[in-house]
Amino acid sequence: MFAYVQIFSGKNNVSYGYVDLSFSKNVLSVSALKGNLREHDIKISVPEISDISSGKYQSWNQMSFMYQGLKYVFIYSGYGGYNYLEDHLMTEMIE
Repeated sequence: MFAYVQIFSGKNNVSYGYVDLSFSKNVLSVSALKGNLREHDIKISVPEISDISSGKYQSWNQMSFMYQGLKYVFIYSGYGGYNYLEDHLMTEMIE
């Protein structure tokens, strides 16, 4: 599933770009497609995610969370991406 992500390290240090998301065995894989992300492939252990929140940003669905001191913000302007992340995060965290 595709999304736009912003990764905040501190108040003024942000990387961003379009990514492909996938889940497997309690790991969220974030693969850079275009942008200025510092890492091309990011592996996020779902049980270590904290402070999950969701809402709207200029009428687009948005979901954010903290992982290893970084804030990840996923923004969706299309259909299905938000539900994909939300459904899989909740399923992985419950198991």
